[in-house]
Amino acid sequence: MPRIFFAKAATRNKIFLSNFILLLAGLLAFPVFIFAGDSVENEKIYSLDEIVVSTTRNEILVSDAAQSVTVLSKEKIMASPFERVEDIIRIVPGVYNTRHFATQTSGVSNPITVRGVGGNRVLLLVDGVPQNDNFNNSIAWVAWGHIPKEAIERIEIVRGPTSAMYGSEGIGGVIHIITKKSEINRKTSVRAEAGTSDTYAGHVFHSQTINNFGLLIAGGYEESDGFYMTQDPEDYEIKRHRESGKVFGKVSYDLDDVSSLDFAALYYDHETGKGRQFFYDELQLNQYSMNYTRQIGGNMDIKGLLYYNRADKSAYQDSSKDNFATLLRREDAPSSTWGADVQTTLPISDSIKLTLGTAFKNVCWDYDDEFVGSNRDEGAKGVQQQLSPFANMDINFMEKQLIVNMGARYDWIKTRDGANWDDDPDAGEAYSNEYGSDEDSSFSPKLGITYHLDDKTTLRASGGKGFRAPSLFELYKVHVRSGGRSFRHANPELEPEEIWAYDIGVQRMLLEKLQGRLTFYQSFASDYIGTRLTNSYQKGGKTYNEYVLDNISEVEMHGIEAELNWYPASNVSIFTNYTWNVSKIKENEANSFEEGQYLTNDPKHKFHAGVTYQNPELFNATLLLNYYIDKYYNVDEITQDTDDFWSADISVSRRFFNGMTVYLNVENIFDSVDNEAIAPGTICSGGLKFEF
Repeated sequence: MPRIFFAKAATRNKIFLSNFILLLAGLLAFPVFIFAGDSVENEKIYSLDEIVVSTTRNEILVSDAAQSVTVLSKEKIMASPFERVEDIIRIVPGVYNTRHFATQTSGVSNPITVRGVGGNRVLLLVDGVPQNDNFNNSIAWVAWGHIPKEAIERIEIVRGPTSAMYGSEGIGGVIHIITKKSEINRKTSVRAEAGTSDTYAGHVFHSQTINNFGLLIAGGYEESDGFYMTQDPEDYEIKRHRESGKVFGKVSYDLDDVSSLDFAALYYDHETGKGRQFFYDELQLNQYSMNYTRQIGGNMDIKGLLYYNRADKSAYQDSSKDNFATLLRREDAPSSTWGADVQTTLPISDSIKLTLGTAFKNVCWDYDDEFVGSNRDEGAKGVQQQLSPFANMDINFMEKQLIVNMGARYDWIKTRDGANWDDDPDAGEAYSNEYGSDEDSSFSPKLGITYHLDDKTTLRASGGKGFRAPSLFELYKVHVRSGGRSFRHANPELEPEEIWAYDIGVQRMLLEKLQGRLTFYQSFASDYIGTRLTNSYQKGGKTYNEYVLDNISEVEMHGIEAELNWYPASNVSIFTNYTWNVSKIKENEANSFEEGQYLTNDPKHKFHAGVTYQNPELFNATLLLNYYIDKYYNVDEITQDTDDFWSADISVSRRFFNGMTVYLNVENIFDSVDNEAIAPGTICSGGLKFEF
């Protein structure tokens, strides 16, 4: 089978590997230089034990968590050369970003994989509010940049099933964005930047507290000409432009010394081009939430969450009949989600803490296809509701030397008002279908053990179940492409996808400020939803295929995560991590030929390294290295591995005067090429930041 290569790829890879080794050596030697500039005024950029809430729904130390979790602090987030969460988190072990945001080709597929689990099986939360929607349960259209970077307090990444706490979509894990609370003292910043591809952006941030009220507001605007997807573009091809704006606000009010109320609102708007004049997307998000917290006594609390998310998506498609010179149709997919989440934590005894709660979510989804110059009526709709009681218990033994965590959640799922119709389809006869209500359920347990062997060593093990409910898009949408030559039927009989997984790990302080982690994990997934070919025929010299979505696949995954985090000084952090992941298809009822083959778009070997140095009197800098080996792709239904790929990214800033900072971010410094992926190459951006 022929392989696809860019010109002189083998020679280029040798040069890249040499540069990579030199950069890695420089990274390890970097502290020798920077210690000479150490200052008592330098910012502390590390913590050996962060706080996390996403594993148990209560604040605990990362060292006490049974599940594998990584916390990226606000200092690490701001030091990153990237603006979007999907890029910021790609340095985390077990995590891989399958595409570059600038390609804007995400469609309805989530770009993040966690331990080999990707697609729409990773849950994204913002302050406890689920962001995954029912347009294929994906937030891919957002490019994960809808929350301003300045407004993020921390990002928690839990690897492994999280459905016992958060329900559907928690198959691979959860990525939880925690936004900041208002500053006690007023803090304001304005940032302006320009970069590659005529990219211009501006960002604002303001936070302050007045008596019992707190205010935080952050926003940004970006526009870019983008880049070409091919080296030799056709006459009808244009650059992949983008334009986006976002505003996030939060108002906090302390009702008394033990209770508080937070109101948050988000508006996000973008237009992203896909390489042709009439081939682009539009998206508007409106999100509102209210959080209530009350502390009762020392260890008892009550928390309540109420939220409403509105998404209006439009996809514009051009016509191939006139060489893409005119607009063919516009697909509109508005959806609204509202929900509530209530929980209370009860101290059963000094060593037992019990959390009980219930979550409810209601999703309304519509789909409408409008054709230029035609009265054709095509669409789909549906409603999905989920009612989910949950519980979590932490039991401490031997003065917290041994911690046992157990939890479970029962998700009752009801779909109703499902329908699809098309009075003039591209292939086949007109149809109009209505579906009755249907109910399903999933019980998701978990169990974890943390054992502090001594003050330097921690052993942990955890296991549990995750699931993903079929989306309304999968249940009710008839999907037609290529002028009717690809026709996928709806399937309201789909069952939830499931996964059972466990991991075993050890964490140890190897030196005073050198921390190491080693984790083995294994997962068994079943009822993965995929496409089954049901009919194929010839018409007018063309082949027409009919498909249906079905629960067809079983997948097994296992791997190892190794991490080192070194903090040689208060203003220096160095990390490196390596992930070995094997994901194979165990069974595929629709295509047995794929059985035993690797899942695509997730490298078997992932290596990350980085160093961050902060000294306001000298400079601040972050250098990141990424190295990927054996990423598989499909060639005639056979998975083959690609060439190795590596890249380096850097962020450098320098403060001048009081409150003005100049910064430069460079992504993919050496213009490395991934032979099986499309990316814009080196991206540079620089700017000024003013703080008041």
